[in-house]
Amino acid sequence: MPDANGSTPSLTLREVGARLEELRERGGLTQNDVCARLLDRDPPVKLDQSTLSRIERGQRKRLPREHGLAGAILEAIDADPSDIAEILALLNAEQTSRSPRPALWRRNADVLGPMRFEGFLALEQQAIRVRNYQPRIVPGLLQTRAYALHVIEHMRPDLRPAEVRALVDIRLDRQKRSRQGALHDFQALVDEDGLRRTVNDRAVLTEQLERLVDESNDPKTSIRILPSTETIGCHPGLAGGFVLMEFPEPARSVVWLENMVSSGYFDEELYTDRYAAAFTNLWAMAPGPEDSRARLKEMIKEL
Repeated sequence: MPDANGSTPSLTLREVGARLEELRERGGLTQNDVCARLLDRDPPVKLDQSTLSRIERGQRKRLPREHGLAGAILEAIDADPSDIAEILALLNAEQTSRSPRPALWRRNADVLGPMRFEGFLALEQQAIRVRNYQPRIVPGLLQTRAYALHVIEHMRPDLRPAEVRALVDIRLDRQKRSRQGALHDFQALVDEDGLRRTVNDRAVLTEQLERLVDESNDPKTSIRILPSTETIGCHPGLAGGFVLMEFPEPARSVVWLENMVSSGYFDEELYTDRYAAAFTNLWAMAPGPEDSRARLKEMIKEL
């Protein structure tokens, strides 16, 4: 999850922190033991227990590798050469893949900040597979400009018109970046009740449904329309929408959750396994892509 100051920890640094903690505990060392060993080095490395704890939780924004802090910690915990090579390779990949924040994000940091949404944007760019369930609206990666404007205006009445337009621009930029990025498998599960009832503007909804039909022809995208609750009854999705993201090894899968105040990810198996099972359950309840495409076309005619 995001830390107290609003930043979203790197998945790689979470992985590195977990490995350091595992190796330390395997060697029977406490965090204070490691700090004492670091202080006895020549030259000494000053690190308190609180900072080491943050490193093991992946809450540091960066971690210098071979001759820096990471190398010193690995030496202090008597890590094997194979473990050292693995962890330094992870850190090298983290530093190599790090890129400047897009100008659009920097210009609108005040809008993205309260919801901690910049962390989501960064993770989405790295994901190779995304599974998104939305009970009331079309997933952001599939929204038209008019539809995005409509839903953001109504869901975020606290925003000024200029801020709403900024979020719409960011949403459309996300779509472009996802087409150019690592994502090669996007599964979108859309609730039929939400499609019918969330947007009352006929022109906006027609354009959005036509966009869904077009997107369903993309081999990287699978769209299923979950029937109304009158048809399938109560189901796990009534707990709310979520996004499951998967990344190249060795990073973990994450589930991103959002409420009206904030958002963030969970990578613990308790969360990812539960939400993955819920998505699989809901996906099986919905008609397949071809039948869902036909249903979308029927809905367009009904308008």
